[in-house]
Amino acid sequence: MKSEYRDNEKEYLDYYDEVEVCAGSSEAHPKFAIQVRNRSMIDRADLVVCCIQHKSGGAYATIRYAEKQGKKIVNLADEKGIGF
Repeated sequence: MKSEYRDNEKEYLDYYDEVEVCAGSSEAHPKFAIQVRNRSMIDRADLVVCCIQHKSGGAYATIRYAEKQGKKIVNLADEKGIGF
């Protein structure tokens, strides 16, 4: 959890319906925190909506993970809007 959220928790809760902090990523080494958070989101999702235009990078790796988990994927960058 970042100090920005801790210091402004009331404002965040007033603005957003819900705020969730990924415990796994907050405990992970900073170099891997985003990957841990992304995998956590995929694990909990029934449907993954993305806009991936390049077959490289962190977002692409996350979608590859979602595919391996058998998740339904809607890629808004795809002409058909469904899958890769």
